[in-house]
Amino acid sequence: MQELKWLEALPNQSLDAGIKLLNECGWNLKVREVKGSLFVNAGHIALLKTSSREAVESLLYGMAIAYSTLPKSALTEVRRFAKESMGESK
Repeated sequence: MQELKWLEALPNQSLDAGIKLLNECGWNLKVREVKGSLFVNAGHIALLKTSSREAVESLLYGMAIAYSTLPKSALTEVRRFAKESMGESK
């Protein structure tokens, strides 16, 4: 039996919530499947091409956990910077 204790660091302990957090930080992540390959893109940049759903989940979980464990003030600043960089108001 495995206990994925690190999932507790994610909002709602879910991958979808982790992806939402990353996108709030400016990543613009999309996961898509093309001809049997899975792609993780950040905007127009491909971060990963794989045939393994587990590899996709590992990448996204790792990224989300890195951001979700930042001090709250740092995470607030990252979100603010991302919004300003995308031309959104504060």
